Amino acid sequence: MSQNPKLPYGLMAELGRVPKGRPPPVHLWEPENRYAIDLCIRANGDWVHEGALIERPRLVRLLAGVLRRIDDDYFLITPAEACQITVEDAPFLAVSLLSKGEGQNQQLSIITNVGDEIEIGAQHPLTFHARAQAPVPYVEVRDGLLAKFNRPCYYDCMERLVEADDASLGVWSGGLFYAVPALDECLVGSDV
Repeated sequence: MSQNPKLPYGLMAELGRVPKGRPPPVHLWEPENRYAIDLCIRANGDWVHEGALIERPRLVRLLAGVLRRIDDDYFLITPAEACQITVEDAPFLAVSLLSKGEGQNQQLSIITNVGDEIEIGAQHPLTFHARAQAPVPYVEVRDGLLAKFNRPCYYDCMERLVEADDASLGVWSGGLFYAVPALDECLVGSDV
């Protein structure tokens, strides 16, 4: 669907007023004007509007800053309107995995496809979801928005697996141990 022509403002005009830096407080905005637009975040991290790939990284980053998940739906939110979009898997990709320290003192961080650096820990936990016969790691970026590990990050993460006292395999980050569950114990389907 395209934008509702009856509205006196547009998403792009509203986004132009978003200050640079941290994402705006979209969790506080509850606009009454809600409608769907033809924008999809594909499983590979591509943002596609009306069938055309959005090739400007700055625009993708700007849109990502006003992305909000409400229940199982995703919206681009401004104080004036909420535009529902489609997300095939997770809205973000982890494209780089960074590590400091070792063992229980290890701190893992990811860099997302929109340039955010996220430290894995209590505020940004690591979870595993069943994908293609493997437990794939995801990190919560903010407010229920996840970043799925791309293939290189997945392999980097799996290289850091250690055995815990209970013989489970997992990774340490931020003082927490994230065990890799058996495939049948992973979160399954589109509940990400």
